[in-house]
Parts: sequence; structure tokens; C-alpha cells
Amino acid sequence: LDSTPPGPKVERMYKTLSRVEASTLTQLRTSHIGLNAPLYRTRTIDSPLCQRCGVPETVAHFLMSTCSL
Repeated sequence: LDSTPPGPKVERMYKTLSRVEASTLTQLRTSHIGLNAPLYRTRTIDSPLCQRCGVPETVAHFLMSTCSL
């Protein structure tokens, strides 16, 4: 989702976050998070699709979709 290398602004932002928040943000930015599409790429699960709406469960889908509301 975000291939920009961390700059000074990002480094300052990370310093204000807890370790858990920084870890979650890093996982979201790199797509190394427990969502179906990334897990499917590593053959951890059988389907990349969202269980609620049937589209690939990517970071963008997770953050922007209304199916999880």
C-alpha cells in the first residue's frame, strides 16, 4: 500500500506511538498482516477472499471497505 521509505516526518510520528501501535502501522504499510490476501500469498490459508463480502481481503479493503461495519 505504501512503498515510501520513512522520512523525518514518519520517524517523528512513530516516536509518538506505542510499540503495539507502531507494529500495527508497520504491518499495515508493508501488507505483512493477518489479512486473508497476504496469508493466501504465503499459502497459510486456502482463500484470499473476505468472508463477509467475497472480495480479496487486502489492506486497502480492510481500511476502506464498509463490509466490516
